[in-house]
Amino acid sequence: MVGWVAIGNVESSIRGIRRWSMVLLLALLAAWHAASAQSLENANRTVNLNYVYAAELGFGGYTIGGLTTNVFTFPYRTTIPLPGESGWAVQLSLPLELGIYDFKATDTDGRTVKLNQQSIALVPGAELHIPLGSHVMLKPFANLGVGHAFGTTGASSNAWIYTVGVRAVTQFTTGPYTLSLGNAALYAGNSTVGGGFSESYTAIENGFEVRRPLGFHIANLEPDLGVYVADYYYPKPLLFSRFLNTALKVHNQVELGFSVGSAAPYEFLWFSNARIGAGYVFGDGLQVWRINFGFPF
Repeated sequence: MVGWVAIGNVESSIRGIRRWSMVLLLALLAAWHAASAQSLENANRTVNLNYVYAAELGFGGYTIGGLTTNVFTFPYRTTIPLPGESGWAVQLSLPLELGIYDFKATDTDGRTVKLNQQSIALVPGAELHIPLGSHVMLKPFANLGVGHAFGTTGASSNAWIYTVGVRAVTQFTTGPYTLSLGNAALYAGNSTVGGGFSESYTAIENGFEVRRPLGFHIANLEPDLGVYVADYYYPKPLLFSRFLNTALKVHNQVELGFSVGSAAPYEFLWFSNARIGAGYVFGDGLQVWRINFGFPF
């Protein structure tokens, strides 16, 4: 009898432990669910437009975290030779940039969030051309302008956009081929006029292009084709905010592209030796397409 009583007590204890274990498990699941719900409620709902990257992009677009960005830049630039300095020149630019931004995402309660915004920016710049020997051109530059976002009010609708840095192009000709090596280091950013949100990044860029005449003429134009590859490393990364998610940090990207132009000096409208092409930039979760106006160095 004593043995059966002892066994009964053990079984009762085991059942009690199981009940309390189940209660504890349910309590933990409820706490986890509440914490998860609270985390979602407090998740990032602010999506900031990366105006400075759009300005550097020029003419192109990308989609990330529900935000589709398209930028259309209408460039104007002219090169002025400097007197008394053999080969020295100043290139002045006055690009007008239009941006179209479409955002669509699903909130935690299942609602669809849609926003549309447009922007306009004017970012004039100057680039000094300094020849170093017969093959190398050093190009320190600076750009400063302002952008306006439509659909918002107050000072927050305006932002300063700036870039400062230096580029260098080393170029050689061998037979029908023109080989170009490009290098650059820059600092770029934007900040709300009057204070507020701001962002910036640094970049180290390297690229290589091969260009060759296509072997025929169109009137006085001798078309050529250039193909290039470029690497963009961001010691201070690009940041792209994402709805209900942490910001995407971009440290490194690669670009593959091409351009067509003239093998001989050619003037078109206000462009000297005009070129046009396309590039595809990818890496670290960001894919970008863009129209280029030649080797991007």
